[in-house]
Amino acid sequence: MKVKSLDHLHIYSSDPHASAQFYVKHFEAAELNRDKNRNGDTRIFLALGGQVVVLGDFPKDSGPKRLPPVVDGAYDVGLGIAHFGLQVDNVKSAAKELRVAGVDILSEPVTEDSGLSYVYLIAPDGVVVELTQYGEAQ
Repeated sequence: MKVKSLDHLHIYSSDPHASAQFYVKHFEAAELNRDKNRNGDTRIFLALGGQVVVLGDFPKDSGPKRLPPVVDGAYDVGLGIAHFGLQVDNVKSAAKELRVAGVDILSEPVTEDSGLSYVYLIAPDGVVVELTQYGEAQ
């Protein structure tokens, strides 16, 4: 089967409204829509970097779990999704800006010999976001 495109990423949240504010404030996401699903759970649709991110309530009797240890700037074990990545123009300046704003950055930015620079941060409910920048190979 041929996939036409990635349609959306759905992220469970203990507070979808606060999570939406985080992505709008720090990553210039734009709110597309708010609604309730057939179970009455909140869903907030955001445009983020050309993709759709849906923030929704955790299912009943569920919630964020205890996070695994950090190894090399990322969680050692994924929780279904290890992280999602957002490409930025400058990883170092983005990490500095987010740290000043009180966002939990997991490590200092790393630049590999391939020219890839990255850093991981924590969004609401322990969601891990990787910021990436592609540069020249060394």
